[in-house]
Amino acid sequence: MLRYPNNSKDNQTASLSPVSDATAAGGARAVVREIQDAFRKNDYARIATLFHSDIDWVFHGPLSIFPEVGSRRGKIAVFEAFAALNERYRFERHVTDHLIAEGDSAAGMAEVGLVQRETGRTITCRVVSFFRVKDGLVTHYRGFTDSFDVVEQVLGKVIPLQRP
Repeated sequence: MLRYPNNSKDNQTASLSPVSDATAAGGARAVVREIQDAFRKNDYARIATLFHSDIDWVFHGPLSIFPEVGSRRGKIAVFEAFAALNERYRFERHVTDHLIAEGDSAAGMAEVGLVQRETGRTITCRVVSFFRVKDGLVTHYRGFTDSFDVVEQVLGKVIPLQRP
């Protein structure tokens, strides 16, 4: 059993239902659209049904500010990272700007909005994601954001840079 992060006090615990035949047959585009819809609804149990048990997941970002990002192997490790992230942030928005898919691969860009629980500060960023799908499940994920901009928002200040 996996414990899924959510925006309430209690975590949901659920067994995983199989991926629908329509999603499995729809290839990468259908799987990624379903994941994006589930993120919009904070439906982590549904997202888990779309991740392979041995997913290779990497979200690039500064570990000193976001210890939840980095490299994770396996669905359990990914959802532990999601749970830790949800302890610090409340996700409020996930709007897909672009989605390109071909065969077993897809790439998308989304605007993500979250609220820092400690300060109430709203963080807005664009996330670019790359997916590889096999048999209706995401086997590889790579995520990127403008981490400098996000760090400034999290810290609530502009980071001064010295120009050469």
